[in-house]
Amino acid sequence: NEVKDEEGHLPFFMEFSLDQLRFATSGFSVENIVSEHGEKGPNIVYKGKLDNKKIAVKRFNRSAWPDPRQFL
Repeated sequence: NEVKDEEGHLPFFMEFSLDQLRFATSGFSVENIVSEHGEKGPNIVYKGKLDNKKIAVKRFNRSAWPDPRQFL
């Protein structure tokens, strides 16, 4: 399930610190939740802004931690 661009390259991923993500989402503010089930879902998605770009941050709980292969 590799997602490649038009030239066949894998997408570029960047890593961010928890502090950067916390700042970008205003402290994982309830007002920034965009998940379908809000705070009640196992994984919560927040909107945010980082380096003047709109971002989405998915926060996993320990019982629903993803398989690393999902990120390839």
